[in-house]
Amino acid sequence: MNAVQTVIKKSKVIVLIVNMLLVVSILFAIGWGIRIYYQMDRELYTNDAQVEEYINPVNTRIPGYIKEVRFTDHQRVKKGDTLVIIDDREYKIQLEQAEAAYLSALASKKVTASSISTVHSNLSVSDANIRAAEARLWNAEQNYHRFENLLKEDAATRQQFDQAKTEYTSLLAQTNALVQQRLTTTLSTTEVSKKIDVNDAEIKRAHAGVDMAALNLSYTVVTAPYDGVAGRRNIQEGQLVQPGQTLLSFVRNNCKWVVANFKETQVTHLHIGQKMALAIDGLDRSDFTGEIAAISEATGARYSAIPLDNSTGNFIKVQQRVPVRIEFIATDKNKKDLDLLIAGMNAEVRIWK
Repeated sequence: MNAVQTVIKKSKVIVLIVNMLLVVSILFAIGWGIRIYYQMDRELYTNDAQVEEYINPVNTRIPGYIKEVRFTDHQRVKKGDTLVIIDDREYKIQLEQAEAAYLSALASKKVTASSISTVHSNLSVSDANIRAAEARLWNAEQNYHRFENLLKEDAATRQQFDQAKTEYTSLLAQTNALVQQRLTTTLSTTEVSKKIDVNDAEIKRAHAGVDMAALNLSYTVVTAPYDGVAGRRNIQEGQLVQPGQTLLSFVRNNCKWVVANFKETQVTHLHIGQKMALAIDGLDRSDFTGEIAAISEATGARYSAIPLDNSTGNFIKVQQRVPVRIEFIATDKNKKDLDLLIAGMNAEVRIWK
């Protein structure tokens, strides 16, 4: 009986010890959890991070009907590869019309130059006529004064004097008319000469029209702006597109980084050039090393389309996050893994040790 009681007492002692150890373990776990909870903001760690790449829309610059689509969903393309061809028949006609207008402007300048030569020739003729008229006028003036003196001496008749006077007056009027005609011809020459500037302006305008028509014609072929991957194909042959319409989204290769959204209480411990350890969920948490390249000057909420205005309505304090750009540090070992990264993959970021 004493042996049984001894065993029972020992069992109670063991249970008590186990219970005490269990209670201590639970208290330790609770304390450790509380400590971790209050130190989370101090630790430079966040799982609010994603892999980023440049995703740019490829737009059309001219209206038209799609003639051919030369890409499929998520196809890898090289810079300069043809993606879309727009029906170019109208734009070829516009180019021919612009070239015709340019040739017409050149011809107009030649006509103006010919007119200037003709006017200059008329000036020479006017000068010759004026010189001949002045010679006859001088002779008529001499005869007029001669007969005037003879009339005073009664050596000539009144009829002879009147005839000489009439001839002198007539030649004087003709000479003045020729001088005025030459002045008009000179003004015409100046006017026609100024048309050359107008023709030059028309030629420049027509040449610009040719360049614009040729440029619009080149826009009928949409090419890849750089190496990358095409997005979803949402267009078909025969579809009408308008200027500025997005044809596809294009993901640029060889330019990847991570945007980590740290809490506002953690930002004071971050600085440019600081090394960070990156774990990518999509690559079985493959580890990379990165370097902080930039820290945003505004929280993510401030970049939203409609930033929250705390002065309106009820206010609830929400901890803000600040975007931080982290560049990958490429090495020979992780080069293949970097090529496997896809925009939008989740990542975990912590201080590098």
